[in-house]
This record gives sequence, structure tokens and C-alpha cells, in this order.
Amino acid sequence: MNRLLLLATGGTIAGCADNNATLNDYTAGVLGGDALLAAVPQLQDLATISVEQVANVDSADLLFEHWRALVGRIRDAFRSDPELVGVVITHGTNTMEETAWLLQLLIDDPRPVVLVGAMRPATALSADGPLNLFQAVQVAVSPEARGKGVLVVMDGQIHGARAVTKVATQGVGAFVSPGSGPLGWLDDAGVHLPMASPASAVPFPDLALPEQWPQVAIVYGCVEPNAQMITLLLEAGIDGLVFTGTGAGQLSVGERSALEAWPGARPLLLRANRCGSGPVHSNADDQRLGLLPAGSLNPQKARVLLLLASIARLDHAGLAALFSASA
Repeated sequence: MNRLLLLATGGTIAGCADNNATLNDYTAGVLGGDALLAAVPQLQDLATISVEQVANVDSADLLFEHWRALVGRIRDAFRSDPELVGVVITHGTNTMEETAWLLQLLIDDPRPVVLVGAMRPATALSADGPLNLFQAVQVAVSPEARGKGVLVVMDGQIHGARAVTKVATQGVGAFVSPGSGPLGWLDDAGVHLPMASPASAVPFPDLALPEQWPQVAIVYGCVEPNAQMITLLLEAGIDGLVFTGTGAGQLSVGERSALEAWPGARPLLLRANRCGSGPVHSNADDQRLGLLPAGSLNPQKARVLLLLASIARLDHAGLAALFSASA
């Protein structure tokens, strides 16, 4: 029998409402991982599953200490148990894509790490959590998933950590992978991963995560943005800044002027876009202003990368080389 580790962190999949007709007014992170497992007895046919509760929170309240605990536990589990086939993480959907991308950058093992959540609380009529969890375990124990990197399983689809994002506040089909589509799907015939290629090299396989993390901010582009915000952030000594630029990651004249006028050293700076899909390429202003294009990463994932780059003490050139290697 396959041996699997289930790490529970809370979220809607563990949420409860006062009655089963309520879909929106509920408390996330009520049920423990053992209860989630007990609600799907069919899982016993797939694997012997050990459950550990890392947190039990709404994923909007997830903290860096939770990320640190997850990374440490996964690394330790893979290192100490060669017979372990994979790890499944139950997670709230609000920040699941960020956790998936963080783990993609840090976990260097071919065994699957699969994140799963739900859009409806566990108490709801037609709750999606039980089936999502069953399918996540199917993926985690599947030989097809080995070497494919960190995966997200939602609504019968299998997504890669780099591309997946949440695009809707309601409905079970809230996750997509803009520009590429899902890597695969599940049905009665099992796991299908026709679009999955071997995962790229993990850039921070041995990075030790500190108790005190760097400060990386996200600034959102809009009509007549408050460019003074950039100056205030730089004065505060932030370690990184992600611009959610308009269009293809464009900064306004005021934002560019604020960067140009800054007399001190600039932190790591990335340009992403607010469109929801499409890449950000380099332009003529980037080198002068110390900016790097975030490519296909959305702003929240660009922030995750800057956090780890700051912990690893990468400079501008080192971050540029990292993007070049992963392109």
C-alpha cells in the first residue's frame, strides 16, 4: 500500500456554516485533517495516509511561519522516509497558488507535492472538498506525477504551480492556468497528465528559511497612482518591490520619476501586470531604473520569488540570471 503524508492547513475545505444551504457565510479552518480524511473513506483504497495539522486558518491569514513549517516538514519527510510516495496539502484557496509556487522554488524531490482546497465549505450541499481531496490523493500516488513539480488539483483539473491562479470568488471551477491551460485532468480512468513535462531545476533547494522574513511590497498600477507611496516604501527600507503595472507591466510617468529621483540604493524590483495573463518583457527603462520584468509570473508569485531571492541575498544580476535560467 502506498504511504502518503497529508498536511492540513485549514481553509474552506475545512470550513463549516450554520446550515448546509449556506455557501458564503461560513468559518474557514474548523475541521481538522483527521475529519477531512474520515469523510472520504474511499481514500483507504488508495494509500495509508498519515495526517499532521500544520495550521487551521483561513488562507488569507496564513503567515510566513506556516510556510516555514510546511517547507521544513516536507523536506524532513522526504529525507527521512524513502518509501513515502508523496505529500498532499489541504489549503485555503485564497493564497493556495502562492504556497504552491513557494514550494516549487524550494522542494527538490521528484515525489509529488499536491495542494488541494475547496470553493464550498464542508457543510455545504454538494461540497466539492471530498472529491477534490480524493483526486488530489490519486495524483499524489500516481507514477505519472513524479518529477512534474508541485501541483494543484481542483475541480478535476491538474495545474502546475507556476501558472495556476484563482480567477473567481465563487463556483467550483475557480482555478485556471492562463496562457497554458491545465497540465491534465482526472476521470474514472484515472490520472491524465499529457501536458506535463519534467519540472525545471529547483532554484533554492537548500535555502534555510529565517524566522524574520524580508519585507516585499506590491504596488498596484492605476490612473494617477500615488507615486509618493513608492518613495515612502523605499524610505522604509523594504527589501523588494513588485509593480503590478498596467497593460504589459507599464509604470506611469510618476512612478518612473519616483524611482529615478530616489538617491539611495534600490532594492530588488520586478514588473508584473494586472491583466491576469500574458508576459511582461524588458523595455528601455528597465536597466536605468533597476527593474526586471516578471515574465509570466503574476504579482503575488513575483513577490514570493523576491522574498526567497532576498533571503538568498541575490543581487539584481543574480535575480536576472535566475529568470534567464527558468525562461
